[in-house]
Amino acid sequence: MSASTPAPLLFFLDRGLGSRVVPQLLRAAGWQLTTMDERYGFEQSQAVADVDWIAEAAERDEVILCKDLAIARNPLEAEAVRRTSARIFGLANARLTGHDAGRLFLHHQAQIFTMAGRAEGPYVVAVAQDTIRRRRLQING
Repeated sequence: MSASTPAPLLFFLDRGLGSRVVPQLLRAAGWQLTTMDERYGFEQSQAVADVDWIAEAAERDEVILCKDLAIARNPLEAEAVRRTSARIFGLANARLTGHDAGRLFLHHQAQIFTMAGRAEGPYVVAVAQDTIRRRRLQING
């Protein structure tokens, strides 16, 4: 890889996006990713605190994909996003099926890759059917 060639984006999927359907769809399209279960194991992934996996993913320079946008509303999680300069894309509609969630991320692939490759964190971006848009972090204090 030359100095002018950017490193490939690496993604981390939170537990809400599962370990099969969404990862398979994204990997088939060439996305490089790790799921919660792959990193921590199924049992332990259920117990890892959100602030801990957010920090670890950000430290590894991974772009985080989430099932919902609660991460921007929860003060502890929002502070972890801010403190670690995490880059997060979450579904605006958390009730989507795995197939629909994967297809929505793929629909916005160009925008997600461009933003994640150029814009430094911290940010949480809502991924909706027609657009992606930054959300305000709700941090106390």
